[in-house]
Amino acid sequence: MKNLAIRKISLVAVMAAVVFVSSQIQIPIPLGLSVTRVHIGNGFCLLCGLLLGPLLGGLSAGIGSCFFDLLNPIYLTSAPFTFIFKFLMAYVCGKIAWTEKKESKSLAINLTGTILGAITYIILYLSKSYIKDVFVRGIPKQGAIVALFTRGLASLTNAIVGVIIAIVLLKVLKPIINKVRE
Repeated sequence: MKNLAIRKISLVAVMAAVVFVSSQIQIPIPLGLSVTRVHIGNGFCLLCGLLLGPLLGGLSAGIGSCFFDLLNPIYLTSAPFTFIFKFLMAYVCGKIAWTEKKESKSLAINLTGTILGAITYIILYLSKSYIKDVFVRGIPKQGAIVALFTRGLASLTNAIVGVIIAIVLLKVLKPIINKVRE
């Protein structure tokens, strides 16, 4: 029993590290007072949900992404939001892809989970960005909407790339993770 808990903690830690490293691979897009980016980190957040299920996958995605923000001055203030948003992205993905504590073998279910997880993140991220731009930064609503459009395009790109990464890597990594879980 104790060995199983150590394996779970280890899987969460390893996947959090993978999310952290994959988030480094990015193309920043300046938006005047703020910045957005195209990166592959979201793909690995979704992969966490597919491989580890909703709770452990959510923790891995949230922790890895949060550490990325904490170590980057541009994103430092976003770290708490990032933890919650990435947790929820992987959680939604894992909740759909896992039923009765078992991962789905169905491509359609896994694809649905990754798409809905990515959409969850886009909605949360764009909502927070708009609120921050208008009510914290004092940007006029029209300017905030223009920035939102740019962020939305980057988020959509991240979502599409992320879904592809998660689904492709799931096939390769699922047998390895299953052996570690045993």
